Amino acid sequence: MQMTWDMTKEYIKRDFYRNLESCSKKDLINAFCTKSSTIGVLLYYRLCHYFVGLKKRNAAQFLIHSFCYIRFRHLQERCGIELSQRTEIGYGLRLPHKGGIIIHIGAKIGYNCEIMQGVTIGNNILKSRDDVATIGDEVLLCAGAKIIGKVKIGNTVIVGANAVVTHDVESHTIVGGVPARPIGTCDDRFVINR
Repeated sequence: MQMTWDMTKEYIKRDFYRNLESCSKKDLINAFCTKSSTIGVLLYYRLCHYFVGLKKRNAAQFLIHSFCYIRFRHLQERCGIELSQRTEIGYGLRLPHKGGIIIHIGAKIGYNCEIMQGVTIGNNILKSRDDVATIGDEVLLCAGAKIIGKVKIGNTVIVGANAVVTHDVESHTIVGGVPARPIGTCDDRFVINR
């Protein structure tokens, strides 16, 4: 989906609200100048995602994108997050902790999702390098969860800590274990700062 500038600003506001419960000018300045915060990663991801999606860029846009991309890469290294500027992620992404988060470039993530530390969303190298997960809205990926291969995760799902998901997960389900299996039903009470 081609992001407009207005959509990008709205996505940034919703990301900030999910993570900080506010989106003031001070919050934006702090994220813009941060040396290691997940909200800074999200801010620069949104900016880079907008600029990389432009069909044509003028010289000023090219320079701004270059600056944002350098900051984005630096913050990823500092926070232990691997994320491509081309990955499609809906608004309201929450990253409450740093460390060990890997998201494949081809993954698609819905709205109001939360990703904890140590989560991997990747391919199944034995089957395909390009087939990766599509994750619905309001999904919570708990610490250490692994989403492997071309799976579809429905809306309002909790993937338990250290679970390994290799098959589709229906909406309103809690899954856990290795391999992940349904262990309960889920409503949207876990969604923070919707």
